[in-house]
Amino acid sequence: MLKEMMKPKCKGQTVEINLSNWGYKGYVAECAYYFDKKKDKYSLSMWLRNTDIEDRMRLSSKKVDTQYISGTKDTIIENICRIVYQAANVADMETDKKYFDRFVERYEYELACFERGNELFEQERLAG
Repeated sequence: MLKEMMKPKCKGQTVEINLSNWGYKGYVAECAYYFDKKKDKYSLSMWLRNTDIEDRMRLSSKKVDTQYISGTKDTIIENICRIVYQAANVADMETDKKYFDRFVERYEYELACFERGNELFEQERLAG
């Protein structure tokens, strides 16, 4: 079972899964879920978070998606692990990129822009 291999940390109705074992060092998938009685399924919202940033600001995480998934109270964590495993490991045949790749690339680009902007701001502040 993937649940035992992935060792998700359960935090109420949020599951945190470390992605370092699949080439995403310093990243975790945060998966918030709740049972939607109208749809008779679980709503799962997944976020990618960089563990190197302590502050809980917009730059610290990226929303991946929200989807409805099947499951019961007994199987929901295993089902979430299956989805995260697939996103971290299965490459698209056309682009050869895994699902999380584009989110990590976008996150790291925005972080580099933030750091560069901060450098420019500090140079201006110290010069003036």
